[in-house]
Amino acid sequence: MTAPQDGTDERRPIPYRLRWRPEGIFPGAHPGHGEGTEGEFRRHVPLLRQPDPRRIDLRVSLRDPHGELHVRQFAPRRSVPVVALVDLSGSMRFGEAVAGRVADLCALAALSAVRSGDSFALYGADVHLREDVTIPLARRRGLEEEVRERLLAARPGGSGTDGLVEAAERLPSRRSLVFLVSDFLMPSAHIERLLDALWRHDVVPVVVRDSAAEERLPRWGLMEIGDLETGATRLVFLRPSLRARWRREAEARRQALTATFTRRGLRAVELKDALDTDALARRLMEG
Repeated sequence: MTAPQDGTDERRPIPYRLRWRPEGIFPGAHPGHGEGTEGEFRRHVPLLRQPDPRRIDLRVSLRDPHGELHVRQFAPRRSVPVVALVDLSGSMRFGEAVAGRVADLCALAALSAVRSGDSFALYGADVHLREDVTIPLARRRGLEEEVRERLLAARPGGSGTDGLVEAAERLPSRRSLVFLVSDFLMPSAHIERLLDALWRHDVVPVVVRDSAAEERLPRWGLMEIGDLETGATRLVFLRPSLRARWRREAEARRQALTATFTRRGLRAVELKDALDTDALARRLMEG
């Protein structure tokens, strides 16, 4: 199912599962690190190990052949910060991706986080961090509309993504769930540097693609192509051999990007043409 891009539908939050047990003191929906007296049931332990008479399980204790008392032990439920880092460099202007499916994705992430008791933050960046597309961690009602409005008003531009590294430095010190949204049309060294800056967080790369740039090219004809970051343009005579070469190069870039993520244990989400909420939910429930 794809999400409408006009913002008029009643969006439903999607669930997500963490690959780790969060720490901290803020209650939430995720099984946390450590032991507690409430939350998700974990196991029974002897009373001497966890001396809390309020949690004694009489039924289990009566079955103990040694007459030992047992208490119920729980994993506390904690909240986590959820963050969207959005590439606003010039190449992200293609196909109005930021005002369309990127805004849909980030608004949905904000809605899902707040409904789960988590906080959400948005950071947009090109060569610098964009303060006009920045929302610090919050969990207030209607946050998803603020996120959507900031991205609808954003104007991607510039020829760099150094601001994403600057944004990474503003993230909380405790582990967060981070959606890294970009077309990743940047040198591999820049991608590695950005991922290094996010080392302590659980990163979900969101690769923005557009089939018009890779799959719906004509076999023959004149076509003006432009570099959206530098503004340079040139006229190209498109022919089958050139189209095939472009497709091979695009596929090679995708494979290299996938290999970069795989080396770090990351699994990307592809955001192609429109937001597929069902596919996104399946990916996030995998943890």
